[in-house]
Amino acid sequence: MMELLDYLGTAEHAAERGVEVIRAGLGRERSISGKGDRDFATDVDYAVEDAVRAFLGQETPEIPLLGEERGRSGDSESHYEWVLDPIDGTINFAHGSPLFGVSLALMRNGMPVVGVVYAPMSEERFSAALGHGAALNKQALRASGPSDLSEAVVAMGDFSVGLDADKRNLRRLAGLQRLVPKVQRIRMLGTAALDMCWLAAGRVDAVIHERINLWDVAAGTVICREAGVLVTDLDGVDYGDGAVSVLAAGPDIHRALLTELG
Repeated sequence: MMELLDYLGTAEHAAERGVEVIRAGLGRERSISGKGDRDFATDVDYAVEDAVRAFLGQETPEIPLLGEERGRSGDSESHYEWVLDPIDGTINFAHGSPLFGVSLALMRNGMPVVGVVYAPMSEERFSAALGHGAALNKQALRASGPSDLSEAVVAMGDFSVGLDADKRNLRRLAGLQRLVPKVQRIRMLGTAALDMCWLAAGRVDAVIHERINLWDVAAGTVICREAGVLVTDLDGVDYGDGAVSVLAAGPDIHRALLTELG
């Protein structure tokens, strides 16, 4: 388990390298690369990924890396894998919103065991390693929230774009129609990584994403779990590599949301 603390330190330094690139790019004109229907990456996304890849390539050359922008590289037989979202919340970043961050996780045999999410505009670094707790700027995190769904603030993912978006958004609207009368408020922050971190910090009480990529929530999954939050998919199965949805909350709220969304 001490090995995971070493990897956590490496992940924190790697995320800091990414944040340095972001700060250097703030205020400059950005180029945009289209990724599909109303989705894109900026040149800063690529620059952050390249910087983090270079750092991890030096520090842990034996561990492969899956990045949102450049894909997977390295030893496919390894039990470990880094998973990186260079800027989670790219749309927010490109529009000048402070809600974005560098998200880096370490997977072991398909499950997240180390996570770091660094939000540069708020100077907040969320971090966790399996069995060692979660922290915000080195202060321990322990999630606390309501036990009644009517008192819960629920963060949800954005509406879908791309293939089959209309069908998926109809399902999303139906889910909202069921939830809105039952919860205190719905929030859409535009960054899954910070959704999860804010849950661990008690700023929201649940997170629901019906379709999600591993790099969006892998780091946040470790942070939430180490803060005492349940993290599953929408079928109630523990979240890990291969899951396409996420539901995270304290036990009572999690149970109630599974019932409402089932």
